[in-house]
This record gives sequence, structure tokens and C-alpha cells, in this order.
Amino acid sequence: MASKKDSKQEMPHKAPTPPDSLERAQGIAISALEKLESLNLKPIPPLYELWYRYYEGDPEITRAVDSYTGVFDENTCHKIYKRYLGPGARDDAVRKVSDQVQQAITELASMMGTVQDATVEYGENLGDVSQKIAKARSIEDLGAVVSGILQETKVMVEKNHELESKLETSSEQVSELKKNLDSVKREALTDGLTGVANRKAFDKHILDMIEESTANATPMVLIMIDIDFFKKFNDTYGHQVGDQVLKLVARTLVDNVKGRDLVARYGGEEFSVLLPETPLSAGMKVGEMLRRSVETKEVVNKTSNENLGRITLSMGVAEYLPGESISRVIERADEALYKSKKTGRNRVTAAEHPEAMMATLQAAPAVALTDSTIKD
Repeated sequence: MASKKDSKQEMPHKAPTPPDSLERAQGIAISALEKLESLNLKPIPPLYELWYRYYEGDPEITRAVDSYTGVFDENTCHKIYKRYLGPGARDDAVRKVSDQVQQAITELASMMGTVQDATVEYGENLGDVSQKIAKARSIEDLGAVVSGILQETKVMVEKNHELESKLETSSEQVSELKKNLDSVKREALTDGLTGVANRKAFDKHILDMIEESTANATPMVLIMIDIDFFKKFNDTYGHQVGDQVLKLVARTLVDNVKGRDLVARYGGEEFSVLLPETPLSAGMKVGEMLRRSVETKEVVNKTSNENLGRITLSMGVAEYLPGESISRVIERADEALYKSKKTGRNRVTAAEHPEAMMATLQAAPAVALTDSTIKD
């Protein structure tokens, strides 16, 4: 019998949050709570999430809040939350189009059923013609049989024409609805500001790519990207110029990847790139190419034509390891990104292999922790 200890599931390793990321998250949380207090609102989860996402820089939330000119009472905040963050925010649009497609199919099926019934009846009537002809005692009787056949044939032709017309109309409706459904689904997986894949799409693709990597024993690389000093840039020049920077970075990243490579906005000023069938060495080259491509771009204020200088990126690159969890490969790429930022920014750093990290720790001499060895 397995012991209690054996049956207990081991908790996955959780890498420590990088200090600068923790500090930023704490700052956003404080801003959100202060905003709720200033609006005299309770810090309940939906309202807290709404303002947390606002101060985090979520483009849709930022636009919705900044464009609203009324009072931010509890009802207003709940409406914005439901519209953009509620579990059914995107699903409602997909469901609506799906229902319209289903309705068109149902109507078409009903029409085809009516025609099918008429066809069966027409066939049965034709089957009785020989008997009716045999029973005809005069030219008049025979003419009545022929007239009946002609009338029934006319009805059948009309029903067929009606079906053809309905089929054509339904085909056009279904085609249009399919386009709408594809558009809604695409929108649900697209970042509204930059036009690249959003976090939901990233979560889906990294799962698919890891399954493919495992099944085919092929490498896969994740690049985590952060815009250097973006908050300072945003605070100095405003959200509109900040949005311009995000669009520029997204467009440059997309222009420099190919095939099944995926560029996604991971959150705020952070992007990610997924590279299937790519080893770490090649992933590092792609990262360096992306870094140089963005570094050569100049940011110009579209309103004043003022040259605002260049922007740079810090990156962390991790190759997926067999059996590794999704959260762990993301953590390793994040750790490498943090190392890029700590060592000067505007650079690409490879994530260390866990075995190499363990060997380094085992080889390092023991150091007693004293007040002089502990630093911020």
C-alpha cells in the first residue's frame, strides 16, 4: 500500500520573481488600490482586476477607461469589466455568429425535407399512372390523367426552383457567416492595439508547439522580450506615443520572423516569440537579429514630427526541455530576460540548462551569510 507521503503530489518548482518585476507588480497593485479608494469603491476582485489591468497598460482597458467621460461608480466599472475582462467577453460574439450559422443550416434542412416529401409523393403518383391509364375509358379520362401528371410535374418543378433559390441564398448566408465567425475568432486571439497574437493565442500555441516538439522529438524555443525603460518613455511622452512604440516593436518583430513562428504580446510592454523546430543556438541568432532590427528604428512623434530617439529590447531565450512544464520554460526564459536587464539591457541572454545550474551550485564553495554578504 502506498504511504501518505508517496500519494502526495509534489508541487512544481517555482522560480523566484525577479526583483524589478516584483517591484513593478507591487507598484501597479498599490496604484489600483489607491484608485479604488479615491473612487470610494470596494476592493473586490473584479474592480481590483480592472484597475490593475489599467495601470499595467492593457490597451483595451486603457482606451475604454480614458475615453469614458462619466463617473466611475461601481456599475460603470462592472460594465467595463464584463465587456473586456469577463469570461464571456469574447465568447458571446463567437456564440452569436455560431447561432446564426446553426439557424441558417436548420432552415435549409427544413426546406430540403419539404422538397424530399414532395419528391416522394410525386414518385408515388407517377407509380399510379399506369393503373390510371389502364382504367381510362375515354379520351377525356386519358386527358385527365395526363393533365394530373403535368400539374404535379409543374408543382415539383416549382419546388425544385424554390429549393435552388433557397440553396443559393443559404450558401451566401453561410459563407458570409463563416467569414464573420472566422473574423470573430481571429479577433478573440489578436491584441487590439498591435495586431499580433494576444496572451490567449500565446497560451494555445505554446501548448500545441510543446505537444508537437514532444511527439516529433524536435526542438522549440521561446523568446521573452521586454522594451527597455518603457514606463519612463510612456510617462514622459504619454500613452499615445507609448502605443506608437508598442506598434513599432510588434511590426518589426513580425517582419523578421517567418513560417510558423509566432509573435505575441504577452502583456504590457512584454512580447514573446515562439520558434518551432528551432534549437537554442538558432533561437539566440533570431533574438539578436530582432534586437538589432528594433534598435535601428527611430521613434518619431506623429503629431509634432519630433524625433524621440531609439528604443531597445532585452531578451531571454529558452529551449524547451523534454518533460518540462509550460510554466517552467516560461520561468527560465523570464530569468534569462531578467539577467539581460541586470547586465545592462539591450541584449539577448540564453537561459541556463537546469543541469548546468545545479552543477554550478554544487561546485560553488559554501558561503556564510552575514550582514556584509547580503545585498539588495
